[in-house]
Amino acid sequence: MGSPSIHRIERLNYVLGGVGTLIAAFTQPGPVVLGLAVGAALTCANFFVLRKLVTRWTNDAQRGRTSNTQILMLPKMIGLLLAAGLSIVLLPIDPIAFTVGYSIFILSIIIDTTYAAMRTEDEPATNGSKENDHG
Repeated sequence: MGSPSIHRIERLNYVLGGVGTLIAAFTQPGPVVLGLAVGAALTCANFFVLRKLVTRWTNDAQRGRTSNTQILMLPKMIGLLLAAGLSIVLLPIDPIAFTVGYSIFILSIIIDTTYAAMRTEDEPATNGSKENDHG
């Protein structure tokens, strides 16, 4: 199924890519908008496939099964590089906007990591008392 953090990062990719593309649509010329949209779409697709692969690896490891799913990492990476290269060469996109759109996953990871670090959860104490209760 995947950890909640991976799902949050994936959803943040979709949201940031969509919001960034909408803002660019109203403020930037066409090649910039298309570059941002294509870059965001590629990073979202890449993260989706990566999440599926990692989830499968961890589920197989938990069950004690051997898996050769990691072999799929090489074709995924080759496909991603080909898609990025062909996008820049064949589409009328701005390469810098493409790079910005593709880099949203870094921002998603930073936001989720910051959120996780700042989040406080009241966990039940194992010995019947609260850890912060020193009185």
